Amino acid sequence: MVLDGINFTLNKGEVAVILGPSGCGKSTFLKCLNGLEKIDEGEILFENTNLNTPATNWNQMRQKIGMVFQNYELFPHLNVLDNILLAPLKVQKRSKDEVISQAVELLKRVGLEHKQQAYPKELSGGQKQRVAIVRSLCMRPKIMLFDEVTAS
Repeated sequence: MVLDGINFTLNKGEVAVILGPSGCGKSTFLKCLNGLEKIDEGEILFENTNLNTPATNWNQMRQKIGMVFQNYELFPHLNVLDNILLAPLKVQKRSKDEVISQAVELLKRVGLEHKQQAYPKELSGGQKQRVAIVRSLCMRPKIMLFDEVTAS
């Protein structure tokens, strides 16, 4: 049992940091929050809805929960802009012009507007992390989860 007896509340607008030594379950905890790891018992409440039920539509919920993974999970065969555009276009069915505009604005805010056509292998670790953050923000999530945010 990796996680036991956790009781955690986070209200809108609050920021929390989960600290602990390597291997203590921080990444597992985050994966439980977005449904990538199933929990055996208990509840995960998001917007007053228990997510630990068979009826939970995780594809729909993940549109509200942004996740930046420890290794960024960028598609190596897609350039920066296409990595960012993929989910808003395919999952949310938003207009391409709208998503491109949002992506370019966010890339400017993180100092990467000049890297739109670059591929992940051409980016530093910190640049990959910023692209992953922009990709997540383009989905307009209600909550953001960062795994090992200080790594790069």
